[in-house]
Amino acid sequence: MRIAVIHSGNAGFFPRYYRALTVAAKTDENEIALFSPNSGRNKRNRLQYQITWGTRLNWFVHSRLHKLTGLEDVFSFWETLALLLKLEKYSPDIIHLNLVNDKIINMPLFTYYVNKRKIPVVWTMHDCRAFTGLCPYFDEIGCDRWKTGCGHCKQCQTWIDGTHIVWKIRKRWHAGIKNLTIVTPSQWLAGFVRDSFFSNHPIKVIYNGVDTTAFSTPSTFDVRAEYGIVDKKKIILGCAINWESRKGLCFFELLADMLPSDYQIVLVGGIDEIRQDCLKRKGIICTGRTSTLDEMVAWYQSASVFCNPTMADNFPTTNIEALAAGTPIVTFRTGGSPEAIDDNTGIVVEQGNIQAFSEAIKKICMNSNQYTSEACRSRSWMFSDANYGEYIKLFYSLI
Repeated sequence: MRIAVIHSGNAGFFPRYYRALTVAAKTDENEIALFSPNSGRNKRNRLQYQITWGTRLNWFVHSRLHKLTGLEDVFSFWETLALLLKLEKYSPDIIHLNLVNDKIINMPLFTYYVNKRKIPVVWTMHDCRAFTGLCPYFDEIGCDRWKTGCGHCKQCQTWIDGTHIVWKIRKRWHAGIKNLTIVTPSQWLAGFVRDSFFSNHPIKVIYNGVDTTAFSTPSTFDVRAEYGIVDKKKIILGCAINWESRKGLCFFELLADMLPSDYQIVLVGGIDEIRQDCLKRKGIICTGRTSTLDEMVAWYQSASVFCNPTMADNFPTTNIEALAAGTPIVTFRTGGSPEAIDDNTGIVVEQGNIQAFSEAIKKICMNSNQYTSEACRSRSWMFSDANYGEYIKLFYSLI
């Protein structure tokens, strides 16, 4: 079986996701190739079996046209032709789309091609943008206009609000792929897809996985000594690749005034310098991005509680990593975040209720016999890299 994976950029969670998918594919001696647009990011972070298409100029042109017109997914005509020529040469048995609504593909041209060639398509939706006129997430602003056609978008940042037209384009050409199966990494997102214009297509949930062994193996990195944290202090950990507003950074500032003095908040990930200064004045440790996996594992394993006050998310990988390290979780009832935990591995709090969030942290710290490392690691096995074998089974069933 020849698998063609298409994705916009080699950043964030995707490289790990693709590597695990590659291992699963190669276990059964299948061929796999990653088709990525020609960009500096994709050249710097080149992945195995990667094939690039188009020019580095394309995204900038498509992005500017989007800014001027409010439209998306209808430009990149010549670059999409270049992609289709490479697909034709590769001759895939199945095409696996990931994030493609990122100003890189002409979707009418792509849909026409796969329908004419009768190629099965699996589309893993890592957020909501495939069935909206713009938004990767809309629950933070409580919008449901995506059900009826978008328009008058509260999150629109283009000169012209073209979200209603883009929604129509996506309804026509995304849902117009004839042999299409949709995969979501959470039941939460699957529910939205069922309410969208994709409702007539098969929908399957395959949870993302991590290397649970890597996060459960004791780390050699002593984070307490490195950052001068005394042993008696309980580490309250938050992690994100980049701390954007939807990740809930503001709630840690509030928690710093609500938690006892023997609780040390530590934030791992990219935070701008101005915000770091404010957080440090609150006594919060900001480490920046970790340089090694061992250091990241050490933070998870040293923490008493992992906190995820996200306000918009699909199925955060950080939750799974924390569980694999044996650390219980407190999270808002946001997106698919609560799906990672059960009654013995964490507490789910209603979105935005910081008082309840603070009490949940203290409850876990005072009830370590209930929220055990063993229970967390056992729960994490549901979200191991073995899940990527489910993709291979799905691909076989479709061809």
